[in-house]
Amino acid sequence: MKNTWMRTIFVLSFFIVLPTVYVGNQFFSPLTPTDRLLLLPTGSNFKALKDSLRSNELLRNEFLFDVLCLKKNYTTVYPGRYLIDKQMDANSMVNVLRLGAQSPLNVIFNNTATIQDLAGKLSKQIEADSLDLVNAFTNELFYSTYDFDEASMRKLFIPNTYEVYWTITPIEFLERMQKEYNRFWTDERLYKAKSLGLHAHEVSVLASIVQKETSKVDEQPLVAGLYLNRLRKGMKLQSDPTVIYALKERDGFEISVKRVLNKDLKIDSPYNTYRYKGLPPNPICIPEMASLLSVLNSKTHDYIYMCAKPDFSGYHNFTKSWAEHKRNAKRFQNALSAQGVMR
Repeated sequence: MKNTWMRTIFVLSFFIVLPTVYVGNQFFSPLTPTDRLLLLPTGSNFKALKDSLRSNELLRNEFLFDVLCLKKNYTTVYPGRYLIDKQMDANSMVNVLRLGAQSPLNVIFNNTATIQDLAGKLSKQIEADSLDLVNAFTNELFYSTYDFDEASMRKLFIPNTYEVYWTITPIEFLERMQKEYNRFWTDERLYKAKSLGLHAHEVSVLASIVQKETSKVDEQPLVAGLYLNRLRKGMKLQSDPTVIYALKERDGFEISVKRVLNKDLKIDSPYNTYRYKGLPPNPICIPEMASLLSVLNSKTHDYIYMCAKPDFSGYHNFTKSWAEHKRNAKRFQNALSAQGVMR
């Protein structure tokens, strides 16, 4: 009789403890063997949340998940980008989601010519779509507040790696860029610009030309020094990238120009530095930080002519002799023709 009673207690205990062990295992054991990124768009509700959890294999037991959310008073779904790492259990995941504790990401943009290009690159990294970004970047109120237009706005975006949240809005991104722009232009850099006879805006314009002339960062200070020499001498900059920009502005930025022809040099545009002296009115692309610094830390030399090397290495031949420059230009033009590059 005693043995029967003991067995009954054991069986009852087993069925009482088993659910507790099961529930504990569901709540407190790791959810995934690998890290997962959970993206919850703005406006997501609990159905969308569960669908996302299910598709990421993070919803083991929907009933127990609901119980856990109820217990923790998790009633509002916060949009965002959430990292669910391989050590995280259901209890920890709900805590993260309930607090809206997003995982930031690094936004990177470079080699960008126009506001539209920038919007396209950003839209692949954050929640906002390219149209919303373009609308923000071409906002007349923002322009009037900060004395910008679509072309001059390019100087505001200094390419770098920026830590942001996936849900950052276009306006919030603009405000962040304004802060980063102001942070870049320290008193020391403003003084350097002034010592070169330039304002911050003019540094951005020249940096954009230098960037389009050469992608070789080690050569950029040399190129910057050359253009500063021409500015001081009152010479036209005669920069091919400015002509290409003028052509694209006239005919559409989707056109491809690899070779500047003599007829192109006659285009009537304030960006055509073969026709007009001084700097163009605005940057011809979004200048990167290395290009900006290449102007501020330009190399001192006597060169006033440059021409791409005929080996297509991306580097240039520099000289202060017009006769030597003509020979360099002839060699490069022959190399283009040999490659079949006519436009």
